[in-house]
Amino acid sequence: MIRTNRFALLGAVVLLLVLAGTVLATRSPVADERSQQQATDHEPPEPEAVQHAGERLAASDIEVSEELLTELAAEYGVGGAVRIAAWAADPDDDVDVDDIRARRDAGEGWGVIAKDLGMHPGIGSIMGQGGGHGRENAPGQQKDRSTDD
Repeated sequence: MIRTNRFALLGAVVLLLVLAGTVLATRSPVADERSQQQATDHEPPEPEAVQHAGERLAASDIEVSEELLTELAAEYGVGGAVRIAAWAADPDDDVDVDDIRARRDAGEGWGVIAKDLGMHPGIGSIMGQGGGHGRENAPGQQKDRSTDD
């Protein structure tokens, strides 16, 4: 092997080791650490926020006790509590609150859980921020396209 080829090969190996070290150093924490961090990342919920969430859930015909909603909000935040209550209330699923909590505590993200359940991870439609816009009602969709310029 020519000396320049050896140096090139050595340089490539060093670059590969540096890249591998960077990837390993910046990888995400393990699931247990992540779920513990997620559980402690938020402030205790405001009673008004929990009450508002309960009212919005009731307006969406989702019944959940105030005690359970407060417990869920303390552990997963108000948004997480709303997601768990809404997803567990689906009559077409055999999933319950404990199933969703176990998955979240195991480190699964809301998006992964929602996808597996066939749900949307957003809560805007329940919390009154969805605006009732579907694709057909979205702003800009009402343009008259019958005339071409």
